[in-house]
Amino acid sequence: MVKIAAVGVFVLLCAVPVMAQEDFPRIQTSLGYANLNFLDYNSVDFTGAPTGAKSHHSGFANETGFNFTKNWGISNYMGVYSLGGASVFGSNVTLIRDIIGGKARLPTSRAVPYATAGIGFGYSTASLCYSYFGCGGSLAGRYGGGVDIPVNDVFALKFEVTRMGLHLQTQIGAPAAWNSGINIHTGIVITLAQ
Repeated sequence: MVKIAAVGVFVLLCAVPVMAQEDFPRIQTSLGYANLNFLDYNSVDFTGAPTGAKSHHSGFANETGFNFTKNWGISNYMGVYSLGGASVFGSNVTLIRDIIGGKARLPTSRAVPYATAGIGFGYSTASLCYSYFGCGGSLAGRYGGGVDIPVNDVFALKFEVTRMGLHLQTQIGAPAAWNSGINIHTGIVITLAQ
């Protein structure tokens, strides 16, 4: 009798999570265009170090999110940007960022506005790039928000504006400092698991 009661309790405990499930996307990924207002590596001083002038840089972005509840989840943002600098560094400086953070969502029937913040790393490189010219690996962060506009159960459109920062050294002998800019990301969101 104890075995039957234990099996019955086990079956009920396994059924509780299924009964409590809400209908929301569990895993989503987005692919799209990103535009970052960041240091212009085409604008350099006599040593070849960036002057601090900023420019808009195009890139590719992918954000994958895991939603634990209807309103809370985590996301991984990966962006690749071309920062210019072919005349000084021998080839364009490429910036790669990978940032993991939290995401707070407020789903409605027509749109899903959200706020996000995270921390990760950035890596910039070129064939003749030196660490004191702002190249190499460094700490990165981002915060901001956006909106996903559902098209159907699988696809949505994404519009996001975040502030992204990178802790790097851009002058010889100077300490590393935060350099940041606005990042605009738009693309298609694909729901992988509901």
